[in-house]
Amino acid sequence: MSFVRNAWYPASWSHELGRALVPRLMLGEKVVLYRTEAGAPVALEDRCCHKYMPLSMGKIKGDAVECGYHGMTYDPSGTCIRIPGQASIPAQARVRAYPAVDHLGLVWIWTGDAALADERKLLQLPAYGAPGWTTNRGPYTYVRTHYQNITDNLLDPMHVSFVHLSTLGSPEMADIPVETQQDGDSVTVIRWTLDRPPVPIIKKLTKLDTHCDRWQYYNYYAPSVAITDFGSGPVGMGHADADRDGAYRTYSCHFIAPETERSSHYYWMQVRNFAPGDAEVSKIMTDQLVLAFSEDVAVLEAIQAAEEANPPRPQVKLVIDNGPQRSRRIVERLIRAERQQQAAE
Repeated sequence: MSFVRNAWYPASWSHELGRALVPRLMLGEKVVLYRTEAGAPVALEDRCCHKYMPLSMGKIKGDAVECGYHGMTYDPSGTCIRIPGQASIPAQARVRAYPAVDHLGLVWIWTGDAALADERKLLQLPAYGAPGWTTNRGPYTYVRTHYQNITDNLLDPMHVSFVHLSTLGSPEMADIPVETQQDGDSVTVIRWTLDRPPVPIIKKLTKLDTHCDRWQYYNYYAPSVAITDFGSGPVGMGHADADRDGAYRTYSCHFIAPETERSSHYYWMQVRNFAPGDAEVSKIMTDQLVLAFSEDVAVLEAIQAAEEANPPRPQVKLVIDNGPQRSRRIVERLIRAERQQQAAE
């Protein structure tokens, strides 16, 4: 399978992971998640090294996991610390342990070389938890499509005018050109819609009912994180970061982990600077985006089915595909570099 391995991927919402064994298929690998008694997240290979019984079918014993077949017990490092009826424990009696951390309300695991795991590579979002900013989270979403179909969609402002007219889009946005920028392993697609009515979701949430300037900054961070900075402000407003902070601004955050080549784990949340702490606004925003993202899921799963059903042939590329194509080339380069490094070792 072609994935970037040396990266952090979301494996669970932090609030949903506790003292129970949670199986998860990540990048084609079976993983079991749980928390220690102190609350630290743990991620282990979900396969006992003896008869390959899934550890997720076992029990938590203190900070360790006991296999439900013969009682072999593994600590959070993956080392076997007990074999019932056998005093000596072979050195090779262990399972793989994945580095795991809590960040931005999610449990992230590092799926590559554990020695290369670096928490500084986790996405930083200064607005998260900052005074005056409020977060609402959507439900975990399972999508039957390749994860890059999702990241393509999250770098595509055009589809909003056709798929999301009842929530995020408006017809006049369709013909407004976009600007694409790249900085290393990140890509940004930008569009401003000037002196137009607010889109339905902003009108509903803010009661804004006059012409405004609207922005969308689609930010992609390889291999599978996307942050859409969108909002509305007075006609003629400045375009700088501080100007957008002074208007109605939302960071719509999308965290994706490949399950297989044909399926993905999808977590999303919004961080906004208006209606601070207002639970009703949070509920409305979540409900509206559940609707919008369900529309995306229907499109993306149909695309996956079409890709699998028909003989491969080149897709016709459009100007709007600049951002998605850049993101795919970044991933290809990262995968190629990992393979070259492995071949050299």
